[in-house]
Amino acid sequence: MARKGIEEMISEIEIFIDNCKYQPLSSSKIIVPKEDLEQMVGELKLKLPNEIERCKKIMRNKEAILADARARADSIITESVAEANRLVDQSQIVELANIRANEITDMARSQAEQIIAEANADAKEVRAGSMYYSKDKLTEISQYINATLQAERANYENLIKSLEDNAARVTDNMAELDSSIAQINGVPEQVQPSADDSAFADDDNTDYNVYGKTEYSSDDSDDEDYDDEDYDDEYDDEDEDDEEFLDE
Repeated sequence: MARKGIEEMISEIEIFIDNCKYQPLSSSKIIVPKEDLEQMVGELKLKLPNEIERCKKIMRNKEAILADARARADSIITESVAEANRLVDQSQIVELANIRANEITDMARSQAEQIIAEANADAKEVRAGSMYYSKDKLTEISQYINATLQAERANYENLIKSLEDNAARVTDNMAELDSSIAQINGVPEQVQPSADDSAFADDDNTDYNVYGKTEYSSDDSDDEDYDDEDYDDEYDDEDEDDEEFLDE
């Protein structure tokens, strides 16, 4: 059976008194069973000396208890302060580490942005350089084509002019031959058309080339050989001019 404390015994006595019956015609006096009350009071008396002695012992040892409590409190405070300082140091270290990490991150980001900007600038410069180079080459090609076109146009115009002159001379020669033949045969001389009028009169004796000009396809092989040789010589000169232009 567990040992009862003084407070518990006193509570049991109070409950016991509350449960007692009142005397007849009285609201303040009760009927108490004497033996039960004496037993409870006796147990309380037996308990009181021990409790009183323990209290006295506590009072005697209160200084030691207070000193021990103060020592424990001081130890707890010291440990708490040390732990707080350690946490503060760790917090400062963490804060410094975070600051340094942010600085490194900002530096890396700045360097990356600078590298990207330089790369973009270099790429733009390379693209611009390639465009200028292409433009220069295209300009050279355009100049070469225009020069070649003008030279070829002049050569073709000279060739056509030469062919027209040769055709006119052939027509004049034919007219003279016709006149001589008529005189030999005793046929009255007919008025022959001039070279300018008869150069392109006979459509059966002319062929149209790709330039819209006409060149005679007569039976005079000497005239054709002469024209072909002049044409070949002119083209040889043009090829030599083109090679010199390309070498430059």
